[in-house]
Amino acid sequence: MSASPPVRGPASPGPRNPGRGRVFSGLALAAAFGLAGCGGSGPPRQPVSGTVTLDGKPLASGSITFAPVEGVTAATAEVRDGVYRIGRSEGPVPGRYQVEIVAVQPTGKRIRHPDLPSETTDEVRNLIPPQYNVESRLVAEVKSDGENVFPFDLSSRRVASRSPRR
Repeated sequence: MSASPPVRGPASPGPRNPGRGRVFSGLALAAAFGLAGCGGSGPPRQPVSGTVTLDGKPLASGSITFAPVEGVTAATAEVRDGVYRIGRSEGPVPGRYQVEIVAVQPTGKRIRHPDLPSETTDEVRNLIPPQYNVESRLVAEVKSDGENVFPFDLSSRRVASRSPRR
């Protein structure tokens, strides 16, 4: 299985994987947007759930983020044994979402901490290729009526990056 190159620390994209910071920045924004949406006003949030497989097998652990294409209410959940659930109180409002899936695993190596040079940290690698997170091509339409169940069947095979449009 081909995996993403090692990441150079928990909060820094580092020289070998510059997109990783964007993933975690997106997760931080999702959390901030989620907190901003807790006031009770605005469109009603919806529960979402589904499955995530990688090469036909349930993803052991990871996270999934529904980032709004338009709007401000993002939602993030843990993926455990290939299943995720976001309850109504934390769920996204109806609309179109870019979906980002991440599964970080330690490589077994210790590296210099990017923010604390006198300390070390575990080196980690994202098992999920960029086309499902920093360059996500996954989209979900959350509806106000009916069930919002989204299965995501991922492949560890990397797809060439999209060319910038002019």
